[in-house]
Amino acid sequence: MRALVVLALVLAACTTQPNAATSPTPSPTPVATTAAPSPTPTTSPSPSPIALPSFAQLNAPSGTVVWAVVQGQRLFHSGDRGDTWQERTLPLPIISADIAFTNDQNGLLLTAGSAATQCQAQLAVVWRTTDAAATWRKLPGTGIADYMCKRYLSSSDATHAFFTASSPNADSVVYRTTDGGQTWAASTPLPDPPGVTSSGGGFVLSAGRPRDFGSIVLVDAGFGGDRARHFFRSTDGGATFRYASTIPTLEGAVAYVTATRWLQIGTPGTSKETTDGGASWHAYTTDYGQAAPIAPDVVFGDASVGYATVRGEIQRTTDGGAHWTAIKTPGT
Repeated sequence: MRALVVLALVLAACTTQPNAATSPTPSPTPVATTAAPSPTPTTSPSPSPIALPSFAQLNAPSGTVVWAVVQGQRLFHSGDRGDTWQERTLPLPIISADIAFTNDQNGLLLTAGSAATQCQAQLAVVWRTTDAAATWRKLPGTGIADYMCKRYLSSSDATHAFFTASSPNADSVVYRTTDGGQTWAASTPLPDPPGVTSSGGGFVLSAGRPRDFGSIVLVDAGFGGDRARHFFRSTDGGATFRYASTIPTLEGAVAYVTATRWLQIGTPGTSKETTDGGASWHAYTTDYGQAAPIAPDVVFGDASVGYATVRGEIQRTTDGGAHWTAIKTPGT
């Protein structure tokens, strides 16, 4: 009887368990995967000091935050008006870096390759960071033509930015973006100022760095060999520009403090100011001074705090340009 019970149990097990030899294990369903994009190679902070004289590009998105590219290859950030600096990264390869930050985290970088003769063509690449220049992402840059040389990037918020494109054979245009650098469109060429006509062959308007205050965009430009500087204003976000003003003799750099107050900072006794958007200019008293016989590059973060740099040395004002003090150039 016991043998019969054992036999029944064995038979029951055979009917309920699959035969491994005759029932293959189903293959797992393939899972689609997307490889993570390779990180963009970047520079590393360098312990090597930078020797002066050199050159620096400053960008001041606010009254406390300031960024600096020194020697064209090293990027620094300060959150205390330049009292202290921290070195950040730039994407490789570094080619003619031009920065524009909107705060201490978000910024754009314009790099331009070697230009063809007479700026007939120059490839430009736009990069973006959202983590204080710890990493960078290359943007499509749709709409940027190869024609002309590109430089002088500027930006005041996360979506709007501008840069100029120039050539010895054509008046400058201003490129603009309204989607954070993804796509770009060029303005109509800057118009001739009263009494002057572009003729090509080097006598064309070559523009400087744009500056926007909402829908108002300002830019200055000059003709080759002419010391006068002409100013242009856009009221449609940079699509078209109209002539605004002229300084007959440019003795120094012009900085747009506000939409209507502009400063020309030069050697002692030569500085000028306009408080009506270029309609009139008057002498401006400032203690700014420098040894170099060339005009400084001047930027303002707000109506009070500004910076001037020439040959890598930096000065700061906290009262709108009347008084200046030297601060340490980062990396030196």
